Amino acid sequence: MHNPGLSLCMIIKNEAQHLEKCLRSVQGLVSEIIIADTGSTDGSMEIARRSGARVIEVPWEHDFSKARNRALRLASYTWILVLDADEAIAGWKPEEVERLLETQSADGYFLPFIHYVGEFSEGDYVTDNVCRLFRNDERILFRGSIHEEVASSIWSLPGGHIAYAALPVHHYGYLDGELQRKHKTSRNLELIHSALHLEPRSIHLRYALGTEYYQQGNYNAAAEVLLPLLEEVPADSGYTADLYLKTAYALEAGGRPEEAQAVYEAGSILYADFTDLLESYAGLLMEQGELWRAYDLLQRALDSGNTAHKYPSSSGSGTSRTRLFTGQVCEQLFLYQEALDHYRQVLVYTPDDSAAWAQLAPLCLLSGQEEQLTAITRQLLPALPQRVLSRLVPAALNARAAGWLAALSAAPHLPEAIRQVLQVLLDTLFRDPEQPCTASVRLERMLLDEPDQPWISGYLWALSCRSGGPAAAGQWLERLARHRPGIAAVHRWLAQQTAGASAHPAEREPDAHTECAADEPAEAAGTDRWRERGPRHAESSNSAVPQRTADEHADSSAPPSGSSTHPELSPVTPLSFPDISYAAQLLVQTGAWYTLLLLFSPMAASRFYWSRLPQPLLYGLLHAPAPVKEQWFTMYTGQAHFYSSPCDAAEWLLYAAMANSCGLLPRLDPADEQALRQSGGPAAAIGLSYHNLLLAAKVHPQGIPVVSGSIPWLLLVKSALQAAP
Repeated sequence: MHNPGLSLCMIIKNEAQHLEKCLRSVQGLVSEIIIADTGSTDGSMEIARRSGARVIEVPWEHDFSKARNRALRLASYTWILVLDADEAIAGWKPEEVERLLETQSADGYFLPFIHYVGEFSEGDYVTDNVCRLFRNDERILFRGSIHEEVASSIWSLPGGHIAYAALPVHHYGYLDGELQRKHKTSRNLELIHSALHLEPRSIHLRYALGTEYYQQGNYNAAAEVLLPLLEEVPADSGYTADLYLKTAYALEAGGRPEEAQAVYEAGSILYADFTDLLESYAGLLMEQGELWRAYDLLQRALDSGNTAHKYPSSSGSGTSRTRLFTGQVCEQLFLYQEALDHYRQVLVYTPDDSAAWAQLAPLCLLSGQEEQLTAITRQLLPALPQRVLSRLVPAALNARAAGWLAALSAAPHLPEAIRQVLQVLLDTLFRDPEQPCTASVRLERMLLDEPDQPWISGYLWALSCRSGGPAAAGQWLERLARHRPGIAAVHRWLAQQTAGASAHPAEREPDAHTECAADEPAEAAGTDRWRERGPRHAESSNSAVPQRTADEHADSSAPPSGSSTHPELSPVTPLSFPDISYAAQLLVQTGAWYTLLLLFSPMAASRFYWSRLPQPLLYGLLHAPAPVKEQWFTMYTGQAHFYSSPCDAAEWLLYAAMANSCGLLPRLDPADEQALRQSGGPAAAIGLSYHNLLLAAKVHPQGIPVVSGSIPWLLLVKSALQAAP
């Protein structure tokens, strides 16, 4: 196989960081390398010459086309490939390239460019198709001082034709670090404004200017430039579809949704399979509450699939990302099984997609499909990296999902230290819940080998709470508090409640009908401290211990806003929701149920939202012994409620789930039912309908059929939180 008759032409300036990688990628594919250097001082020219390139020095005249065309005219082969130093090719087969160059029907080829954006480790990218492979013809030249292109000169030839070739080019110049290093934004704007001074009506330059503003996030400026172009741009410009997308999104982001919708609608008619535009339009409709219209657009995008060969696109559009988005819309439409199927399909594309796992795992657990979740996990286990496992393992622990946890413990990328802890929990607490002492002994032995492991200390603290109360757990507090200082305040809180409530010795079997909250302080930690407006997300942690919630990053240093009847609880060490959540997860995972009730009983009047806790933990709560659950909903019914938001509705739905799991009916007076209907949203309305059917069935057991196909209560909790502002 001989090299194709292909010349590589480049322009460079101070590209020593990338040039060698670029030139190495074309070895064996090009017959010569022509490089025009516009003033390098970092050794770039030496790297080029070592690679066998012919290097010429050209003056920089603030015009990319002039520099590129100087290099083109020196090419001696019949076809030309143009690359930048921060680009590289991959997967090109010489025989395929040669076949393309022997064709008589094309004067050039659009190549798929993969532009990596953000941080490279995140793997996000956008794509477009650029003509960079074309015949060596003196009439084919680059045009435009910036964002230069060669396609228009090919199309101006008699019969000029550009085909598409599936030869990807990887571009690293839009990564955050590169944009900052090269000051591309300020440089590009300066060049565009200079060129517009000479050609103020140039459509290409105005589009380039709007694009620069768009990429900077200056959406109002972008919209002002791009919107008029919709009436001027030729239909065959090659970037009209992108113009519709950028204009619509800029209008939307700039607070002009009605104008944005009009542009989206027009674009979706002209480009019915432009998946990025369909997906973006669906996002606007979701914001407006038009879920079914959004659903239809996303279905169109999924039917179109990957159309990156036709339009500018971003990673996962028409495939994995669109499926993830569709699943989220399906959840809001209460199409839970369809949502689950979409999330599963995402993992078929990308088994390590953290966002898909974050949606799939809670959905499976809250709908009672633990076995299906376990089967999916086993199927994808070899592809699960540690960063995904760090989310899934805490979810399995919180859910007390023994089968799923056993599957995860076999993952090849799970750290061995965590695997050993999981084995202890599986052998003792999960498979035989009455073995806390055996678990403690084994964990203490492990701590001798791993003396500075917070997850081991955390479990020993919780197990000691279970067997002997907070006083017995004090020996582990110092170790745990080194890594989680806020746990000391939680521990003191437990100790105070133990001392002041003789009815609650550690892990004693309580009377299920005792009112646990009636005598507690009215505002033990401040009402506002415990509120959250917004849905909970799936598990996220750096280890196999309880997850950190989104509130971890909020300011938790301020003292509680309400007065406390416990003066010994110093305002400088307040209880924060993340620390309470952390402790709750340890207590649920170790089965310290009555200590869990002790933790929360004095907070009943301060409106603590249990539904704020990690979603898999809500499933784990249903594994509690029936007396614990009965005492929990006795606590709930023993306090006053003010149903005024979806968050309040979520709390009632969780209470209903707990009652239902014990075969009991939740209680609700008519005034509260009316308040829930008015403020709880669709999830509350569905839950109230179920509630009324259950009440009717109790009165007329022979006349009311069993509700079939009903939505599990915990899924309604999830949906209620998603509706919260």
